[in-house]
Amino acid sequence: MKKKSTILMVCVLMLSMLAAGCTSGGKENAAESPSAPPASSNAASNEPDANSGADPSKLPSGTKIGIASREILNDYNRGIIAGAQSAIEAAGGSVIVVDGQSDPGKHNENITNLINSGVKGIVVSLGDAQQLAPVVAKANEAGIPVVTTAIGAQVEGTVSDVGGDEPLMASMMARALLSSINYKGDVYVFWVPGAPLLETRKRVLEAIVADYPQVKLHEVPTEHNPARVQVQMQDILTANPKKGSVAGVWVAYDLLATGASEAIRQAGRNEIKMAAIDGDLAGFQMLFQENSPFVATVSQDVNYMGQVAAEALIQAINGHKDQIPRALFTTAFVATQKNGVAAAEKRWGTEFWDKVRLNKADIESKFPQTEQVVVVKPVVP
Repeated sequence: MKKKSTILMVCVLMLSMLAAGCTSGGKENAAESPSAPPASSNAASNEPDANSGADPSKLPSGTKIGIASREILNDYNRGIIAGAQSAIEAAGGSVIVVDGQSDPGKHNENITNLINSGVKGIVVSLGDAQQLAPVVAKANEAGIPVVTTAIGAQVEGTVSDVGGDEPLMASMMARALLSSINYKGDVYVFWVPGAPLLETRKRVLEAIVADYPQVKLHEVPTEHNPARVQVQMQDILTANPKKGSVAGVWVAYDLLATGASEAIRQAGRNEIKMAAIDGDLAGFQMLFQENSPFVATVSQDVNYMGQVAAEALIQAINGHKDQIPRALFTTAFVATQKNGVAAAEKRWGTEFWDKVRLNKADIESKFPQTEQVVVVKPVVP
């Protein structure tokens, strides 16, 4: 029945096909994620000869590559950069990282400066496809290949966009939250208007909720600022003091959710449920808090996202771009209190417990681990 649809059925309706596998720990590796972009023997006229016999996974020593991030605020941003930088340096290149500080204009300016500096390729993280198109065109004119990450759309002239499957992850998050409130009640939706990935996540939520008339969504436009979200959530709770008047809180990503979580915990409103996306350290910390409203985070391996983007860029620089898919997707999984120990170690490794100063045995005692981590990804021909 429509109202009993699972995550898989929703994703099929969105034309996404899933493959699922189970694991119980350890960081995500390349075997579970999409394979590195394939090399092609066809090269454009302004690229190196793909048949020259050179290793397409290597760069001449000292080759400069630019990494332009719209902002560097959280584990998501830092992970993409770290994954890309590690892969580029392992291939023999050097890296220039620039930070747009959440300013789209500065982001474009940074990319233009990279083009003018003589880099041989650019990884662009975050941004709007339309806003980025002019600077990508400049890069193309200079013969500089560009790979984007976390755009969620194709920017004309780029080699590929690498990221999580946003409709898939958004449906996983929506299912986790809606099931926790039994598909009824008032849900407050925090997102940053105009941010492409966040708009996609919100559209998916709205499409799913359309089938559940007992769920009412309340939009809460916000900023990339957890403190702002905390104030907004406090205002919502003040206006709705009766327990049960707020059933759930949907937050576009983990870092923003920290603000809402703090407001809910301070108010003692532990009946409220909340979910987000990213699998940041902050997300897992919320998951393991006493009386936490946070019931789920959809985790993705952002370091691997950066690695795949860098590998695609290196192959393009070496003249092997024709068969690189226009979109490359990494895997995702839902972390809850019932599988959070394995999920945390899968996302962050066993060093997670030292990073967040939590005792693994205490968490396992407090939250019985009764479910496995199920990894999903799109299946493409």
